[in-house]
Amino acid sequence: MGSVAVTTLLSMLVLMDIVGNSLVCAIIRKYRNMRIPINFLIFNLATADILFALFITPKLIVSLYVKHPDGPAGTVLCKLLTGGIFAWVSAVSSVCTLLAIAIERYYTVIYPHGDRWKLTKRKVKIIITASWLFSLVFISPMFLGMKVTNGICVDTWTGLEWIPKVMTSAVNVVVFGPLLVMVALYSRVVHTLWFKSNDGNQISNQQKGVIRVRKRVTLMLAIVSGIFAICWGTIQVLYSFLHYTSYEISPVVVAISNTMVLFNSAVNPFVYALSSQNFREKVKGIICTCKTVVHPTGEGQSIDPNTTPQSVFSTINVDTVL
Repeated sequence: MGSVAVTTLLSMLVLMDIVGNSLVCAIIRKYRNMRIPINFLIFNLATADILFALFITPKLIVSLYVKHPDGPAGTVLCKLLTGGIFAWVSAVSSVCTLLAIAIERYYTVIYPHGDRWKLTKRKVKIIITASWLFSLVFISPMFLGMKVTNGICVDTWTGLEWIPKVMTSAVNVVVFGPLLVMVALYSRVVHTLWFKSNDGNQISNQQKGVIRVRKRVTLMLAIVSGIFAICWGTIQVLYSFLHYTSYEISPVVVAISNTMVLFNSAVNPFVYALSSQNFREKVKGIICTCKTVVHPTGEGQSIDPNTTPQSVFSTINVDTVL
């Protein structure tokens, strides 16, 4: 009965993940004014979340009911599918993408007139390609350790028990290192937008509109990063306990941590929907196959930088941030 409940919950999260993030990708592809650099990073994040759900499903759900085949074919299946290795590749790519988004937010708000750090489509292509190549190379040692043992696909290093510890430490660095950088960057951005935006000077309605949009986008992306930190931080702490201590961890705790990781991939579209009426309207347009009317919230408004002496009041893109 318990396995049925767990399977039902995980299946619902997988479905939510695939449907929700597919909508995000469809919106960015369909609407020309959505095809701006930061939205391409969000597109990559949504793609990584979809792939994570697809590749983690055989490991978390199918393995509960089907005994893994043995032999060479079973080994190949374990390494390429049921071991969930490509899910980890997607996860590492997500970390890289979230870090790139945080850096973009930082330079957009703190140095709004600096062209050197301005995100362009060419830079986005390089960032996305580099994130996936790095992720694949970083996770590649796991392909060597995945083997079928007693009908289960597991990470086994006979005689080389130090390798999982090294891999766990490396993943901790890749996960917690960028998260610390993100905390520092978003702290500076939040301080600038919420506490130094007007420096005691009178500001126009247009300037207030720029700040409002920047606050919304920053808050939305910071929440996405925060959820990632909580979900992946939890499972990384768990893996550290497993590899570095003799502490026995309950299977219930393991199941909850795995569910949290899948929840992280499924929840992002809901964060976008709750944070952006523009996103909600475009979702309605996709679902209803009718023309979307974007609510006049100030998003996509063009501001003349000559009328905004404060650094935070920079020109915002005439296109729309998700």
